[in-house]
Amino acid sequence: MKKHWLRLLALLLTLALVAAACGNDDDDTGVDETPAAQPSDDGVDSPADDQPADEPAADEPMDDEPAADEPMDDEPMGVELAGADLVVWGWASSEAEDTQLTALVDQFNADTGANASFEPQPEFDAALQAALVAGDPPDLFYVDSSRLPDLVASGALAPVPDGVLSDPDDIYPALRNIFTIDGTWYCPPKDFSTLGLIYDPAALAEAGVEVPTTWDELAAAAEALTTDDRVGLSFGAEYSRAGAFLFQAGTDILTADGTAVALDSDGARDALQYLADMFAAGHAASPQAIDTGWGGEAFASGNAAMTIEGNWIVGYLNSNFPDREWAVAELPHGPAGPGTFAFTVCYGVASSADNPEQSWAFVDYLTSAEGAAAWTSGFQVMPARASVRDQWVADNPELSAFVAGAAYASRFQFPTGVGDIQGVFNENFQKLITGDITVEDLIEEVADAGDDLL
Repeated sequence: MKKHWLRLLALLLTLALVAAACGNDDDDTGVDETPAAQPSDDGVDSPADDQPADEPAADEPMDDEPAADEPMDDEPMGVELAGADLVVWGWASSEAEDTQLTALVDQFNADTGANASFEPQPEFDAALQAALVAGDPPDLFYVDSSRLPDLVASGALAPVPDGVLSDPDDIYPALRNIFTIDGTWYCPPKDFSTLGLIYDPAALAEAGVEVPTTWDELAAAAEALTTDDRVGLSFGAEYSRAGAFLFQAGTDILTADGTAVALDSDGARDALQYLADMFAAGHAASPQAIDTGWGGEAFASGNAAMTIEGNWIVGYLNSNFPDREWAVAELPHGPAGPGTFAFTVCYGVASSADNPEQSWAFVDYLTSAEGAAAWTSGFQVMPARASVRDQWVADNPELSAFVAGAAYASRFQFPTGVGDIQGVFNENFQKLITGDITVEDLIEEVADAGDDLL
């Protein structure tokens, strides 16, 4: 296989310059447009608040793997690509992200002689569904982890064939698990994000508060940081944030196999009551309650001293609030230990693909160690391969807490037909934190919905 170190280095430099010129604004959005709060057709790399979620199944540590030193190849996995017309579909995102992926695709063409292109789709879900129904899908396309069960159930996705991906064991096991259903692996992740605790170091220092590492410390910090014009903690009143506290209490909305509601448990009661008490005391508030749209804006505006968000907040802060001081820590541990979400997207190949071998070779190029390094060199999303982690952390030391969360992150995914239970949880959680219902009321409502759906 031919080596392309010079071209790879040139690509990395080019992408870094492009990202810098665009201001790292790939996640410059509001609450209903943030990567973890929107459906995949909004151009983000994380599940929507109105999309499915699943049991905290990502329990395998993401251990370091040997470095993958092989450069990109002219013909990935020995497939002839010269002259091949290939298209990858994704959702329309920021100019910087679109430019970066286009540059990586252009490098693929230069290395292989293929004629590949990236075609962002403004209405991604509708466009993909229409293409699949018509039997004319793109060669590869984004698959949000929350959408995976539906695509698998419909038979739209081809499993990953043996031997088509370079060093698949280098991909974090937890991320592979997210895109595995009933023992079948369907697609490799292009990157991932987790939740962390974003805080104002100056505010903590002024209040004499250490960075919280436990629930008790978080509640105490939120109280100490709350003033007449600032709340201690603000985060979206939804499962995609509050669910992390369920994980930290050793539970989730559903059981691990997705066949029953798990919310009627002591752990869930502890987590929900803990949050209800913090909101009732006035030390925590939803972003909307303090006249902001999402957690990032609540923090950036100074209306909150802490928020719970993913690494996409960094691009938002850098682009819109460059003078706002911030730092990131892992989410505080609960009585059962740590917990956070892994939000991730993979490259899928349709079961009806016209050129599956060439499609998978394209996927391999984009998700290889070199492709992952190039793709994440100018963004706050994290590479899905262990061999790339050390360099990424060295380049982004202030974001190391997000990477640490990957070792215990849980998937954001519900089984097919059960996704509506998340909306029921969200609706009742919002009532819980305003004091309109009790924890028992919330559990009963979600359990009833689960019985109907399951």
